[in-house]
Amino acid sequence: MNRFQNTEKQTLQQYIDIGNELQKNERYVKSIAYFLKAIKLAKTIKDNDLLFRAYMKLGNSYFFSWKNEKAIEAYFNALTIARKNKSIDQELIAYSGLIAFLPIIHKEEKAIDFSIYALSIIDKASFKNKENHVRVLTTICDAYMAQGNFNAMFPHIEKGILLAKKLNFREGLVDLYIKKGKYFRHQKKWKKAFECLYKAEKILKENNIAHPFFPKVNTNYAIALCFYDLKKYDDAIQYLLNSIEFIKEKDLEKDNVINTYNLLAQCYSEKGNYKKATTLLNKVIEIKNAASRNKEKATNEFHEQDSEIFLLQIVALQNQGKEDKQKMNYLLLGIIMATSAFFATLILHLKKQKINRARFRRLLKRISSLEKNEKETFSKKPKNEIKNIPVDDSTVKAIIVRLDKLEVQEYFLNANCNLQSIAKKTKTNVTYLSQIINNYKGKSYNDYINDLRIEYVLKRLKNDKKFRSFSIKGIATELGYKSDDSFVKHFKNKTALNPSYYIKELNKMETSTT
Repeated sequence: MNRFQNTEKQTLQQYIDIGNELQKNERYVKSIAYFLKAIKLAKTIKDNDLLFRAYMKLGNSYFFSWKNEKAIEAYFNALTIARKNKSIDQELIAYSGLIAFLPIIHKEEKAIDFSIYALSIIDKASFKNKENHVRVLTTICDAYMAQGNFNAMFPHIEKGILLAKKLNFREGLVDLYIKKGKYFRHQKKWKKAFECLYKAEKILKENNIAHPFFPKVNTNYAIALCFYDLKKYDDAIQYLLNSIEFIKEKDLEKDNVINTYNLLAQCYSEKGNYKKATTLLNKVIEIKNAASRNKEKATNEFHEQDSEIFLLQIVALQNQGKEDKQKMNYLLLGIIMATSAFFATLILHLKKQKINRARFRRLLKRISSLEKNEKETFSKKPKNEIKNIPVDDSTVKAIIVRLDKLEVQEYFLNANCNLQSIAKKTKTNVTYLSQIINNYKGKSYNDYINDLRIEYVLKRLKNDKKFRSFSIKGIATELGYKSDDSFVKHFKNKTALNPSYYIKELNKMETSTT
């Protein structure tokens, strides 16, 4: 390496170090700019080891600043370089990043697939039985826990604890004891759960742990959850307040902080202190709104950077891949193509998930409004707008009263509910009834019945956990639909979501509060 190349390598290392320091201080937008500079220079001097490191760091900064799609691209680029370098160590690090990231975007099964592969090659890594080995095991535990597969997670916890003890790796040991405590909580073995969590707490108190915020908040939250399960609300409150004491303004938008405030509100609610619970819930709403604003701010700041650099880098990497194509064996090429297809699909899926989550939140707001007024439909017109019906007013009012009574009785759930049967029950004929529904309800008969059914199922699924366990066909039958296809079609027309997605998000929301 000549003197000029050596100087450029020093500059490249400085870019990565500065970006890393900015990342630690949560200045993600600026860290991204430095990592992009590092990537450009690494490609120029063809230093693939530092190029790999820069892409991994870039992926982390994108992830922390809510740029999920770009995070995936960066991690994928790092994995591609690791394979070109034929480095098992780098490949494991890239997979570890992906394993940690995928459960957050609800790709738990793919995270498990990557975990199994990572375990199959870890014996070939230079860091076997070292701290990075412990980190890989903790990441795999996270993937299994996100999937709810606590039994599959447990052997990796035990192996990780033994290795962390041998290495005196305190940070890893704290994380693994928290996970072990969560495992025993899931098993409802409270004594063992507390033993593990108190061990994590003791390590944090007796040692100078690097970056202690997350382990402290996570330990307190896990202990408080156990006390909450046992209905020892005062003890739970004490641990949660201990966390709140050292939470700073910049920490408020973190998920574990929001969970801390939310659980504290639940504890006060269980104690009957509704005023304090309401204050805390308002705090949670305020924090989430702030997080949303910060997300928009981060996005706007990023767009001010020269994004063309990143696009050129992707094109350059793709071109480089084409040049090396003939040198690759067919198996490796097949793996890269399959992985590329997966990430392309995943990026599209992320975009769709983002849209669906926004729709889901709007839907919950609408349901809350409906629950405040059970007689309100999706678009009811005031009663004084009844017109163009060739019957006297008293007859119209009588029909409307009977129609409203049928709504209260939930006759619309009857499989035999049709225009003729409702006309008979409201003591009129189908022509008059159709006109009244059109004018009074502001919609056709078919829309009227489907709106009632979808309104009903939205509220019942939200409030009835047992009903959510029904099959889609079973739910359709309960609503009076002849087929599940008909139910799914009308549900999507009214909500822009699949009923299965709505159910999954409700279950997820309920799980996150327990």
